[in-house]
Amino acid sequence: MNIVRAILGWVVPLVILASGIAAFMFMGSQPPPARKASDAAAATPVRTAEAIPEANGLTIEADGVVVPLREVTLAAEVGGRVLMKSEACNAGQFVKAGTLLFQIEPRDYELDVDRLEREFKQAGLAIEELDEELAQNLLTTDLARRQVELARREAARIENLKAGKIVTESEHDRALREELTATTMLTTSEGQKRVLGKRRNRLLEAQSLASTMLDKAKLDLSRTRIVSPIDGIIVEDKVEQDSFLAKGTPLVTIEDTRAAEVRASLPMDDVAMVWGSRRRADAPARVAHDELDMPATVVFTVGDAAYEWQGTLSRQEGRGLDEKTRTLPCRVLVEHPEDVTALDRYGAAMPQLPSGAPQSLLRGMFVQVRVRVDSPGALVSIPEEAQRPSGEVWVMRDGRLLIVKPRAVQVSGGRVVFDAATSGIVAGDRVVTSQLSNPRAAMELSEVEAAVSGTSRTADTAITAGDTDAL
Repeated sequence: MNIVRAILGWVVPLVILASGIAAFMFMGSQPPPARKASDAAAATPVRTAEAIPEANGLTIEADGVVVPLREVTLAAEVGGRVLMKSEACNAGQFVKAGTLLFQIEPRDYELDVDRLEREFKQAGLAIEELDEELAQNLLTTDLARRQVELARREAARIENLKAGKIVTESEHDRALREELTATTMLTTSEGQKRVLGKRRNRLLEAQSLASTMLDKAKLDLSRTRIVSPIDGIIVEDKVEQDSFLAKGTPLVTIEDTRAAEVRASLPMDDVAMVWGSRRRADAPARVAHDELDMPATVVFTVGDAAYEWQGTLSRQEGRGLDEKTRTLPCRVLVEHPEDVTALDRYGAAMPQLPSGAPQSLLRGMFVQVRVRVDSPGALVSIPEEAQRPSGEVWVMRDGRLLIVKPRAVQVSGGRVVFDAATSGIVAGDRVVTSQLSNPRAAMELSEVEAAVSGTSRTADTAITAGDTDAL
C-alpha cells in the first residue's frame, strides 16, 4: 500500500505536467505583428514674419516731465507799506506783462522828488546869478585894462616932462601911483574872474549831483508800482496788503508761459545716434560738447486720448552724465505750448480738439519725447516676439533654420530693429515667430498660416505637438 502511494506521488505530478505541455503545444503561438517602416522626418511647420527695411530712420523715445522755462521772483526794490495788492496777484492767476500787482505807499518818495526838484532849481538859479557876476567882472576887467593903459601913457608923459624940468618930482610920483593903482585893480579883477570860474564849476557839479539824486528819487517813486515783467501764471504770493516791506523782500513768483521745457534723460546709445545724425562729412572738427538741436515731438496721454506738441531737443542739462542712471539729462524746448494737436487711436492728427483736451502744456505733466534720427546704415526690423528671451532670432532660409544672435539697435512699438550689415538678417528674410521644442541649425521647416480663429496659444500648442510627432 505504501509502495502504491509512493508511485502515485511521483506519477501524478508528471502526468499533470505532461498534460499542460500537451495543451500548450496544441494551442500553438501567434505570429509577431508586422513592423511598420518609419517615415522620413517631415519638415516642422512654423509661423513666420517678414523682416522689413527701416528706410525712415529711427524714433528715439524717452519719458520726461514738463518744467517751466523760467520762474521770475519779484522783490521790493524800495521799502514801505503795501498800499494796494491786486486781485490778479493771487496764486494761479494769469497776468499779462505790465499788469499792476502791488502799490507801495509813495508819499515819502513824492516828497523826496519835490525836494530835489527844488534843490535842482536853486542850483540853476545860483549858476545864473554867478553868470551875471562873471559878466559884470568881464566889464570891470575891460575898464581896468583901459585905465591901466591911460595910467601908463600919463606916467610916460610925466617922465618926459620931468626930464625937461617942467614938472616936479611929486607930480611924477603921483603918476606912478595912479599906474600902480590901475594895475592893482586889473589884477584884482582878473583874480576875481578866476575865482568866479571855480565857483561856477562847483555850482555845476552841485547841479549835476542834484540832477542825479532827482533821477534816483524818481526811480524810487516809480518802483513803488510793482508790475508783471512777463506774461505768466502766479505760482506763489508771499505778502498781503498793509504789510510793511523792506528793500529786497520777495513778493511774488511768476512762471513764464510763453514757452515750456521738458526734462528727459537719454541713454548714451540714443545720444550717440543723435550726434551721428547731426554730423556730416564736411562738418568741422569735433568740439568738447556737441550740440543736440534736433526736432522733437512731445506726446501726453490721458486714458485713450493722446496729444502732441512740436519742440526741439535743444540742449543737455548740466555738464555730463547722471551718476546714478548713466544717462544724459536733456531739455526739450516747446516754443508754443498752446499749439496742441489731438491724435486718434491710430496716431493720426484730428481736425479739431476734443472738449477735454488740455489747452497748453502744464508743469508736472508726464510726457513722452520722440526724436526722429537718421541711421548711417541700412536697418531691418522684426516683430518683438520673433526675438527669443536668450536674444536669438530664428531665420528660415531655403526651408532650413538659421540661428543668429544679433545686437538690437532699438526696441520700440512692438518691433526690434537691427543693423542689416552686422546682424545677419536682411530685408525679406522670414523669421520664426512660433515656438520650437528642440531647435537646431539646418533643421527643415515649413511655413504655415496662422489660424483665423482661436488663440495664439492653441496654435502654438498644435505646432509644438507636430514638432514632437516629427521627432
